[in-house]
Amino acid sequence: MSNRLLISILLPVTFLFATGNAEAQCFASSGNPVGGSGNLGVMEKKGLRVMTTYRYHLASRYFSGDELYHEDNRTLSSANYNFQGLLLGYGLTKRLSLEAEGGYYYNKTQRYRLSQLSLRGYGLSTALVSIKYALYQNKDQRFEFTGAAGVNIPFSRTLMSVDGVTLPVDLQPSTSSFGITLQTYLIKENSFRALRFFWVNRYERNFENPQGYVFGSIFNSAAFITRHFVFGQGALKDWTLILQARYQSKNQNIRNDNIVDASGGRMFVVSPQINLSINETWNISLMYEKPLYQYYHGVQLGADYAVVVNLSRDLSLQKK
Repeated sequence: MSNRLLISILLPVTFLFATGNAEAQCFASSGNPVGGSGNLGVMEKKGLRVMTTYRYHLASRYFSGDELYHEDNRTLSSANYNFQGLLLGYGLTKRLSLEAEGGYYYNKTQRYRLSQLSLRGYGLSTALVSIKYALYQNKDQRFEFTGAAGVNIPFSRTLMSVDGVTLPVDLQPSTSSFGITLQTYLIKENSFRALRFFWVNRYERNFENPQGYVFGSIFNSAAFITRHFVFGQGALKDWTLILQARYQSKNQNIRNDNIVDASGGRMFVVSPQINLSINETWNISLMYEKPLYQYYHGVQLGADYAVVVNLSRDLSLQKK
């Protein structure tokens, strides 16, 4: 199997830091839910990658620190969102790639405990345009270290309103602010055992939006192990099992130069995933995310789980 196919198979494992993975923390973080769910490493020269991601996220448990919170002053019974993202990547050279990603919230919904009231936001999220460069490549040792830097660009600088009422910041589809994102990818392959190992880091910083709100900086660090299997012949013979262990933290938000007490925290997440490569052309992945540990500043709604589906395709624009 070629390196290009392996990279295509494994691209959905990267940060759905949906998360943006800002989203996986307490639901109250608006941001870019594609969260770097792009390819690992750089692409082939003149290669084009198209990927779409669907993510469902549920939150229904309150936390105070790292303990479940059961007091009567809990405001919400649950919150969820449905999000679809799109990523486009292009290989400028063998060591340099460009990527652009964005997406749309079909809903960000909060349901209140003591009434039938629910609030719903929706719309375009924040876009990320980045450049990715292979700092070190050793094809004989099957080793690569890549860095990426990008700019977060909001589709809108105004807050969303429904029936003349501005929605809470938790339900806004975008941060309404510019920002920067830095990422690193360390990749090691053992081709004889059909194994791959990854270490992926992502740092995202948001600047102040026009409403005087600053979403806390986000850091994610994830380790992956993958195993490729071939079952017989035909279009459905290539399968990959993936296990991800991820640590993520988010600084507290700031509103008008004051720290928002009920914001920010950290969590440890495990995520099994299965990928099917159809005729070595299309890749379909299914992922389940489950937090094993959560810690929040103040009292916040924590994450229950998330389900993610990815569909990707690599194309070559090289003239034959």
